[in-house]
Amino acid sequence: MIGSGNYLTINNPNIKVQSAAVQADRFGQFVPSPVDENNIFDTTVANVQVKDMYLPNFSLRVYEGTFTKDALLVNKDSDGTELPGSCVFLKGSVKTFLSNDDSIYSFNGSQNFKYDPHNEFLHLIPAQMPFHYIHFSFTSDYFSEILPGNECWADFLRERVENREKIIGDHFAPMAIAQERALQNIFNCPLSGKLGLLMMETSIVQIILLQMHLLFNTENCTMAKAGARRELEIAQGLKEHLSKSFLDDHSLASLGREFGTNTNKLMVLFKKFFGKSIFDYISELRMDYARQLLRDEDLLVVEVARTVGYKNPNHFSTAFKRRFGYNPTEVR
Repeated sequence: MIGSGNYLTINNPNIKVQSAAVQADRFGQFVPSPVDENNIFDTTVANVQVKDMYLPNFSLRVYEGTFTKDALLVNKDSDGTELPGSCVFLKGSVKTFLSNDDSIYSFNGSQNFKYDPHNEFLHLIPAQMPFHYIHFSFTSDYFSEILPGNECWADFLRERVENREKIIGDHFAPMAIAQERALQNIFNCPLSGKLGLLMMETSIVQIILLQMHLLFNTENCTMAKAGARRELEIAQGLKEHLSKSFLDDHSLASLGREFGTNTNKLMVLFKKFFGKSIFDYISELRMDYARQLLRDEDLLVVEVARTVGYKNPNHFSTAFKRRFGYNPTEVR
């Protein structure tokens, strides 16, 4: 703990998701937190209780107490930064600092989600204000697995996590009644053993998915739809451009500059919308044009081959037969 200005800066490492080999015997039970074991919270300035629970696919940490000074929570460790996390604020207010001096506040019965792979978010707890909140951690792979496949906001979140781009809701959303009931199933689970673990895990999944829908459905669906329209415009524009200039000597770099995107994205978009690579499409257009020339013009095979960009007529004949199933000499 380091004093800084008028507030305390506290190292608040994320809770890891433990493997079954490490924690199987204690799954579903609250255990002493490393935060307490390492005396992160100095008892002279804090009256804070922390407890952890591990489940097969999740971990959760419960904080409750007060600080005598404003406390700034940061994660100074690399451990756990790759984990997405969902927070539920049962009591108190936490101020979360975003970029560009923006900030958002929690309130009683509110929630938010964050993915902070580069430790960019800061959280301030006011002095003398009782707080009680729960933080759920899970792996990126598991998060991607539980996200639905038919929601645009899920695609937005999945892509951001895959690219290790930070995510946080731009506001704290109120808890839904279904989420409050799911919390009861976690803290007062009526079942034991494997059924109890399954009930707690499915309750956490319910909390997370409802949270994602509440926080990201409207704004990011609009963003996703706008992004999809832009992607389609790029792909269609490229296809139209190639249909008029397929005899030109194209390069991915020049096409990327012309359409204002990087070469990897250009290739991915074209394959996504048209089911073939850019150069396969160019080759098809050239072969179609070559067949037209052979059928309608009095040209030799070698002349047609040169027209569509082949220096070696044998290579042209091979490509032509692969495309149409017969040799160019058989057209006439």
